Formats: sequence, structure tokens, C-alpha cells
Amino acid sequence: MITRTDILAHLERNARGGFLAAMKAYTPLRSPFCGQTPSEGPFEIYADLGAVPWPEQNGGQGGAQGTDGRIGAEQVSGLHEGGPITVLGGNERSLVVYNDDWDVAIGIYHNAINDGNASLEQWARNAGNRFQQHQDYLAFAALNAGDGTTHGKAYDGLSFFNDSHVDKNAQYLTVQDNSFAVALSLDNFETVRVAASAFKDDRGQPCGFDHSLLVHSVNLERLVSQIVDNREAYDTASRESNPYAGRITGLRAPGGYVDSTFWAIVDPTQPQKPINIQMRQNPELVFWDDHTQGNGVRYYKWAARYTVFYGDWRLACMGNT
Repeated sequence: MITRTDILAHLERNARGGFLAAMKAYTPLRSPFCGQTPSEGPFEIYADLGAVPWPEQNGGQGGAQGTDGRIGAEQVSGLHEGGPITVLGGNERSLVVYNDDWDVAIGIYHNAINDGNASLEQWARNAGNRFQQHQDYLAFAALNAGDGTTHGKAYDGLSFFNDSHVDKNAQYLTVQDNSFAVALSLDNFETVRVAASAFKDDRGQPCGFDHSLLVHSVNLERLVSQIVDNREAYDTASRESNPYAGRITGLRAPGGYVDSTFWAIVDPTQPQKPINIQMRQNPELVFWDDHTQGNGVRYYKWAARYTVFYGDWRLACMGNT
């Protein structure tokens, strides 16, 4: 509860506000790796079918077929009527996501409001800006903690970053790994990026994703700059070229949002994202007065409902937590 004694200097004549406390004019940072989906009830059920089947050859001969007997030219493929078709089924990816409630509540005595020339009221109303920052924090924190289940599991029942991913009832049942534990370096970045490029869909076909976004802690900013900007490999004196310069983008997490050694790579080009925020209710302000205490108290309450959850694990690969 804010009383007059909390704001003694603020109440002095000609006191100037807005110089000592910084409030970030907030532009969301999460959009390259975090999507948003609306919610129309207490929870939502997400159900996607697996990958569409890859075309299978059923006709022709394929490959080298020797020399054409008519003109002596080498022959590629040939006539063949084909055989019975292969009928494939499908598999489902599903997830149930409930909405969480979030609020910011502030109480201010009427005397403090009146004597503060109403600027306290504007301060309380500005609390709504904090929700965007909080959603950014959740998105980065979910990516950082994806090797555990603090923010839930992936659709396959495993932690989002895991070395044993496999889709249930899929055509391709070989486990895949998107979780590493290596310090960031040019060589280790290459190892993780090459591994991510080899991900297969649930039909066993290459996904073709391009993990070109490097999300990292502020502690790694100098090293990341060497990887994404320096046209020469920083770790050798042989003037070896750096193939990632200008092709990889770095995204620095704000200080304290992730572990100091955290880095992960993400494919930012897809419409689907590895992290998602389910939005049931945007921040809304309600306020009311209570006249049972002294000269009265005014309460301000910002309330919102949203939840962070994981998408397709193939879209991200953890280098280190």
C-alpha cells in the first residue's frame, strides 16, 4: 500500500518526476523465435497431423539402364508399369495447454493520490507495459530451460531439448537429438548447426530447416559477434574464412533472462515457432475505491491470462544451457 510517507519528496512543491527511474519503452524481443496463438476458453487442444508422405516411386525403372539399343546413347530410367501402391497412415501430434492468470495489483491511499497531484495514478496505469516484458521473459526462459520440464513438455512427452526425440506411431522411429552441452565456439557452433540440418520428419525425410538464428546470453555477446560478423575465423591465424558471417543472426537475451553460458540455434524463417504464447486475455485494468479505511484507498489491478508452451522441437537446437 502506498502512503504519504512513501512519497515524501514526491509531494514537495515543484518536485520533478521522470528522471530517476527508467522504464523501458518496450519493443518485444521474442518474435523471431516465439509465436502467439489466441485462446477462447480455459484451455486449448492442439492437434497436428505428422508430415505429409514423401512421394514414392511406383512406375518406371529409375537409375542407369545401360545403353539404348536404337541409338547407342546412355539411358536413364525406363518404362515400367509399376505395381501395387503403398497406402500410408498418419500420426498425430497433440498438446493440451491451459491458461495461467497473471496480475499486478497496486493500492494507493486517496490522500497520497490527492497530494501527489494525480501523477501516482498515471504511474499505476503504466504497469500494463510490464506484461510485454514479462512475456519476453517467459519466452527466453522457456528456451533456456527447455532441457527440463519447468515450462511443460514437448508434444512427444519429452523435454523440449532432449537426446531421445521420436514421434509416436510415426513411420520414422529413429531417435533424434536436439540437446547438446558444449561451450560456444566456432567449431562447436558448426557441430550443432550441422546436426540440426540433419533433422528428419516423422516420415524419415529431411526437414530442410535453416537454423540461422543464434540466441544467446549477454555474457557471450563478444564471442557471438566473432561468429556472426567476423568474415575471418577468429580462432586461427591462417586467415581462414568464416562461412557464417552475414548468414547467421545473433539475438541477445536481456541480462538475467537466461543462464550465462546459454546458447541455442533456431530456424526463424518458418511460420511455426519453437516457443509459443497462448493468449486468453490481454492485460486489462480495473480499479475500485475502498472507503472503509481512513480517507479511502484506490486499488488498481492489471490482469491478463496467457501461457508459454513448446512447438516442434526440430525448430531449435540447444548448444548449452
